[in-house]
Amino acid sequence: MANETLFNLNESVDMLQQIGLFNYILPLGIFFIILYGILDQYKVISKDKKVNALTALLISSFILLYSYMNNIEWFFAQFYTHMSIALVILLFALTFAVFAYRALDDNKVIPKGKKNVWRSAIFIMSTMIVNSAFTTAPAPLGDWAMDVSGIVLALGMVAAIASIFVKSEGGEEE
Repeated sequence: MANETLFNLNESVDMLQQIGLFNYILPLGIFFIILYGILDQYKVISKDKKVNALTALLISSFILLYSYMNNIEWFFAQFYTHMSIALVILLFALTFAVFAYRALDDNKVIPKGKKNVWRSAIFIMSTMIVNSAFTTAPAPLGDWAMDVSGIVLALGMVAAIASIFVKSEGGEEE
């Protein structure tokens, strides 16, 4: 009796799992809160809070029912995992690009009037370098990075090309 505790976290989490807190109650609550906030803020359906609350509850219930009948939770689990890997790759690429650009700019390697083009080129190259480093990582990280490599490269290209059209420090286009 001396070794037993009144509160055991593992047993408590198991009990919450058995009553469906993580699979049903929390997702329903999260969907409801987000949807009710949108409906109440923008008055899409009605100006009455009760109508918005009832609408949000019904739509949230339908979303939860549909997702569990069609195993959509696996899609969201994979989607969030892959997108988090893509964002980490882009974050590393951006950090690498900033260091490379500053080193080149401080050493006066970048010609005057070509800063945006060099920023774009450095970001594209950084994205490709970091992406290749992640895709060669051991499984499962390497497999996930390989799955999102097209997305990462496309986002890197779009960001780099968009940076060409950004005005320079002096306010004039380069």
